[in-house]
Amino acid sequence: MSEDLSSDENVTITSTVPVSINCSVYNPCGRNGYCLNTQEDEQICSCKFWWNGATCNEMSNGGKQVITLGILLAVLLAAFYGLGLFRRIRKKRNQPKQKQEPSIPIVRLKFPTVSVEVFDPSRRKYAWITGILTFIFAMSTLVVKWSILKPIHDEVVYKYENNQSVYFNTHSVCRIINFRADFNIFTFPIACLLILLFMIITKRASSRHNRYCKGYLGVVIPLDFFGHVKRTLAAVIFAVFADELLDIANELLTGGRESSNQGVIITYLTQIFRVFVIGFRRYPILAAVYMDNYFTLICGTLYAWLDFTVAIMSAGLCTNNFYQTKEQFNKTGSNRTAEMIAYYGTGSKLLFLQLFLDIPRYFCLSYICVKLPMVLIKRIRHRNIPDKQMRREQKDLLYSSLPHSAEARYVKKLFGYASTEPAKNRLSQILRRIYAWRDDFRFSSRVICVYASIFLLLFFLTVSISIRTLPILNKIHPYIQAFADLFAIFIISRDPVEADAKGAPPDFPVPDLAVPFLISIYVALLVIIIQLLFMLASIRRNLLQSYRGDHREIPPRVSTSNVSYSTGSFHFAGYLIGYVIIGYALILFVSTMLTMSIAALIIFTSVPSLERFLTLIIPPILFTTFKLYINKLLSQYVFLQHSGEVLSINNRRALMVFLYFNFFLDTFLGFFAAFFRILKSIIGGMFYMCRLDYSPLGRKLETMDAGFNAYCGLIYMETAHRHPVLLFFVSHLLRDHLYPTKRLSKAKHNWHLAIFLLNNPTLIYQRKDFLRNLHDHDTKMMLIGRRNMKKLSSEPLPTISQPKDVNSAKEYESLWREQRF
Repeated sequence: MSEDLSSDENVTITSTVPVSINCSVYNPCGRNGYCLNTQEDEQICSCKFWWNGATCNEMSNGGKQVITLGILLAVLLAAFYGLGLFRRIRKKRNQPKQKQEPSIPIVRLKFPTVSVEVFDPSRRKYAWITGILTFIFAMSTLVVKWSILKPIHDEVVYKYENNQSVYFNTHSVCRIINFRADFNIFTFPIACLLILLFMIITKRASSRHNRYCKGYLGVVIPLDFFGHVKRTLAAVIFAVFADELLDIANELLTGGRESSNQGVIITYLTQIFRVFVIGFRRYPILAAVYMDNYFTLICGTLYAWLDFTVAIMSAGLCTNNFYQTKEQFNKTGSNRTAEMIAYYGTGSKLLFLQLFLDIPRYFCLSYICVKLPMVLIKRIRHRNIPDKQMRREQKDLLYSSLPHSAEARYVKKLFGYASTEPAKNRLSQILRRIYAWRDDFRFSSRVICVYASIFLLLFFLTVSISIRTLPILNKIHPYIQAFADLFAIFIISRDPVEADAKGAPPDFPVPDLAVPFLISIYVALLVIIIQLLFMLASIRRNLLQSYRGDHREIPPRVSTSNVSYSTGSFHFAGYLIGYVIIGYALILFVSTMLTMSIAALIIFTSVPSLERFLTLIIPPILFTTFKLYINKLLSQYVFLQHSGEVLSINNRRALMVFLYFNFFLDTFLGFFAAFFRILKSIIGGMFYMCRLDYSPLGRKLETMDAGFNAYCGLIYMETAHRHPVLLFFVSHLLRDHLYPTKRLSKAKHNWHLAIFLLNNPTLIYQRKDFLRNLHDHDTKMMLIGRRNMKKLSSEPLPTISQPKDVNSAKEYESLWREQRF
């Protein structure tokens, strides 16, 4: 019997057992070791963790030291937190009861606004009708999709059962609908025609170009990204883009569309053309809602129905997610459909999965097809409102001065006119801990559209990966096992005697991948969703901070970096989507490794590579944690006055002696701290990849992060164009100009202006007369459209007569209230 007891305790001890019985018959090593057969038909014991001996029944010195250090650390933690709890209880008991002072009554003034009802009963009625019709329409389209997919499913199942090439033949209409066999371009010419018609009836706002074509033939705006009018409809339209853009990204990454006669540049140009076509296909719908007149709404409604019909036919008869066409089969040469049928069976399971993947897309398209006629009906009902002389920008701006708008409520709270007390309802108090709803803030359409696209993209990505990956997990299992063995050999040192033994178990036995992979997918999805929701709250918090000039979380705005802020705002949506996808992939990889390790420990009860890794990592973790809490205990109760409540030194001499010896001790501890710093940075970078509001480079280097720059650009651009005080003030000026109640003389107007500027002296430097006299180049760069300022200032705004009766005023106010939805 040979026994190696002189080696270090962290190295696995291997001992030879003087028996000739095979390990499969008798295991003399017990639960603390592995029994292995050598080349000489001898049995050896490879001990786990800190065990040694011939049969691995003795605790090594290293094991005893680790247990001792763990017990001391537990006692230290109990003492530290126990003393803290004792101090809090004692402080609470000794705290004198303060008498409740009488509260000072706050005088709440009445806010001068038009007397209108805040809640419109018809709005809730329209919402219920829209929801019910959307559900009925979506379920009807799913039934139609089922009737289209059923013959295709039966065809591929018949070919699979007869050992034929599994694909389906597309319908003849696909040659008309699709371009290059898999790209829907049928509605593109119709969309271009509608955009041209909308441009013809659009009147330009600039007086410089109104002399051509009598002021018509203007650029059609699809959406005001800085506004918050019709946000739900815009978000649903942008959510539909997610699936089509995901297909383009997959083809770019896998090179599925590149052929031998087609270069890389042509491939990328083709994908860019596809992106433009996808954008043009939804452009008329957004433009019709933004222009908000009878003609555009009728054209948009008819076009939405046509596009939905073509989308159902294209997604059913021409292309499918899980059923290959003949063209796809000849192009790729792989029989993916046969693999899917072999795993999910020849029943209707694969058919149901295809319909489940189509549910969000069809509900979004159904909402668009239902919402547009409802908007048209609302527009017809309010045909007597005197708003024909106003542009859409003026209509949206007038909404900011209504009493129930977010801007008006923000100003009310600034002046103390609105109640800021939280709701006393118990359910509301619980929900406020999760997300505190504020009625004085609304996210812009851009933020809502980006989040809608991301959430639908995550749904498609998660479901598609789950369904497509499960059939091939059994095939890649041997390759993952081989990679795990190589990783264990090169990264985690393996005992050479054990490596030469016959029948040695693998260092990392890979379990069945199906359950760990599914758990990893949904863990990654949950982490990304939580991070996105936290980021949504950060956007609101940072915007409110920026409104009041608070720069604690984001750096202050510099006028010389306006171009950088503008370009960063351009990149916000694209960067966020890209960061989310990369973060999703990284978290999926890390969670897959963790779930595989946990599953291996549960199934096999012992994983040698993990045991070696824990043997290496547990001692420094225990030592570092022990040293950390020793420092905390000494700092709070020995070296600081009043148990750390005051940052003043106590026991100065003892502190100097401690700092002298701690200088040398922390030098060795710094090696472990540096390793943990790198590890924390990697893990934190993975989990915070989708958070543009946090830079992994730190506060001093955060400007080098393109994602954080894009986030700062969004905050600064939204603050400059959506500040609630600015919108409320300008809206009141516009309302007073359009609906004048009394006219002031020029002397009174100048007197009021002088008093206003005396109370707000900083606004003197922002007046047009002051800026016009400046010749500094930097000041010219800050002006927007300075060369047209004189002409725009001299152009009179349209004046609308004041409604004579109260009913027309209420009817006019209700229009702005409905535009928000």
